[in-house]
Amino acid sequence: MKGILYLFFTTLKNAVKEFFKRPAKVIAGLFFAAMLVLVIVSGQMGAADSAGEFRPIGELQAMILALYAAMFYLMAHQGLSAGASFYSMADVSLLFSCPISNRLVLLYGLIRQMGTSLLVGLFLLFQYSWVHSTYGLSLGGLVLVLVGYALTMFCGQLTAMVIYSATAGDEHRRKNAKMIFYIIGAAFAAGILVPALRAGTDFLGGAIASANAKWTVFIPVAGWLRTIPGMAMSGGLLTLGIGLGLTAVYIGILLVIQTRVNSDFYEDVLKATEISFTAITAKKEGKMAEAIPLNVKVGKTGLGPGKDVFFRKHLLEGRRSGFFLFDIMTVMMAVMALIFSYILREEGVLPVFLFTTYLQMFTALTGRWVKELTFPYVYLIPQPAFRKLLCICKENMLKIAVDAVIVMLPAGLFLKAGVAGIIALILARIGFGILFMAGNILVERIFGSLTNKVLIFGLYFLTMILLAAPGAVLGGVLGVVLGGLLPGQLSAAIGYGITFIWNLLVSVVIGYCCRNILSCAELNNR
Repeated sequence: MKGILYLFFTTLKNAVKEFFKRPAKVIAGLFFAAMLVLVIVSGQMGAADSAGEFRPIGELQAMILALYAAMFYLMAHQGLSAGASFYSMADVSLLFSCPISNRLVLLYGLIRQMGTSLLVGLFLLFQYSWVHSTYGLSLGGLVLVLVGYALTMFCGQLTAMVIYSATAGDEHRRKNAKMIFYIIGAAFAAGILVPALRAGTDFLGGAIASANAKWTVFIPVAGWLRTIPGMAMSGGLLTLGIGLGLTAVYIGILLVIQTRVNSDFYEDVLKATEISFTAITAKKEGKMAEAIPLNVKVGKTGLGPGKDVFFRKHLLEGRRSGFFLFDIMTVMMAVMALIFSYILREEGVLPVFLFTTYLQMFTALTGRWVKELTFPYVYLIPQPAFRKLLCICKENMLKIAVDAVIVMLPAGLFLKAGVAGIIALILARIGFGILFMAGNILVERIFGSLTNKVLIFGLYFLTMILLAAPGAVLGGVLGVVLGGLLPGQLSAAIGYGITFIWNLLVSVVIGYCCRNILSCAELNNR
């Protein structure tokens, strides 16, 4: 026990020392702290302006339940394929070879993982401004949302570890576990969606009412832990006690299963640790590591000759990974856009568009075209650099277009933006997606030799604001000016169209100026 305590506190002390020895980390920490203070101050000012007129707190409780359920499902689903790990490779080397009880080793991993889950959920604190000004949620209430999120992540990873350990090496048992997992998830989802469908045209209103029903406290993990922030919103110590009690029993049962049924879990944990360590090492070295499924349905093979070989390659990789032109993030963004459309239906479509565009900025940092810049093959093809650049970007541009339709079409229909308005929204989102991709190319071309990823992300964020601001201001001003001459929907559509034209022109200019990025691999030294 003393050895584990020494390792824990020594690791914590060294992490603090390492933080203060890195000026870039200190600057980044101060920046995020300043941004958090700014968010809190702006939230207080927004709440003062609202004069106590807040939206129903049930909407926020429904969103919290959806967030917890989605995160638990995604984390626990890993147990059906690769499992999960609470350890680093250093922990594996120091602990797994020592004569220490595996129960103590597991306890050490659980304590460390709880801290990691809290750090991962810190992004929730930056949502204080709008949740406080819209729903009147206090900072303490948002901290409780963070605690519930951390416990949800923790339970999800523990569930994934237990599922993988109990089903490893037995395909029949794994199929049964997958079937049970899906049946339980579908049953609780149906319990919320069926009453919502009966609500008729007010589907989202029915879903929110159903998500706040008393029986939802019995939804595994998500419903139990939703009671933690629920105490700050609507009281109910009995409900909180039920939720925490069920969570404690659930964690205890999983620990008994992990230590009794499969007491020698080192091999399973070691495999999951190696997978996560490989991904972390690749990110530190500036490489892109893609998660490849264990069982791949090959289907059609071969790419064929021609200049579109990379485009066909990316489509084939997307099909084999289980998603074609869109992924789970696109679906989640479409759902969030629809939820925000319902909540902000009196404000119009602009807040929803701004919210989804903000999220789109982060998704532009990923894509198969980004991975191609780290591989040597594209530099070896005897074709003009600009043609190769366009070829590796084709699949992502098509994905941007499909993403725009999936995200903006339901929101536009719900808000009754009209045909012209919906088309303009889709085009505007496509324009921003292409601009963010072009901005990524520009940052890679100029700052690609930097190894500090936090600094690169800051430069990317600032670059995107500078590139998009003129078009957004011009479109907004023109929309307001034309608002007195044309119907409201048509003037707004023209404003969105102006942003699309601006973003497209700027992207073309950036692409032409960075056309030689693939002429030499050293230009993109990552």
